Amino acid sequence: QWHRLFKARGVAPPLGPPWCQPCGQPGVQGAACPSCKNQSTALTGIRSALLFAGPVRPAIHALKYKHARDLAAPLAELMLPSWRHLPQPVDVLAPVPLHPARERERGYNQSQLLADVIGPALGIAVDGRLLERTRQTAPQVTLNAQARRQNVAEAFTVGRERAPHVLGRHVVLVDDVCTTGSTLGACAEALAAAGAQQVWAFTLARARWA
Repeated sequence: QWHRLFKARGVAPPLGPPWCQPCGQPGVQGAACPSCKNQSTALTGIRSALLFAGPVRPAIHALKYKHARDLAAPLAELMLPSWRHLPQPVDVLAPVPLHPARERERGYNQSQLLADVIGPALGIAVDGRLLERTRQTAPQVTLNAQARRQNVAEAFTVGRERAPHVLGRHVVLVDDVCTTGSTLGACAEALAAAGAQQVWAFTLARARWA
């Protein structure tokens, strides 16, 4: 039914430049939007394929919360044309991890499912164990930007056995939706601390920005 919905209504138009280099907000002329100019982050930049709107929104909700795992492949395929907006080469894709308890409850990590389609399609390795979520955080959906940053601060780490796979490498985080970039930034901090040379993020959708 989702395939029919995508064809009937179309998906949100792909996001493209000009945009803010760090956060990917479209329509920004110059290196960074006012918000990003006042923040420092280990994340070099974020690129998202689509706006979190139209049929994409309920499809992502179904993938995350309604066990619609079969949506991962068609949604990941929507991301592939936007890959050209990320710098190359890329050494490894790192799905944003769920806390183990939440992943057991859900039965899968939707970001891992997306990466497992994107990686083989692009010929890039996927490492779902590169990052670990060390504490279970509150859901981000009801929090403002500052509270989101505090909620996920130091919530991720690179395990000792995975550290050699990070050192000096170009890593791209994969996630379903970017809202404020707080979770992606926290992941990038952990990767940078482990010696990653550069960290970007690539998400299926981007929520509307203020």
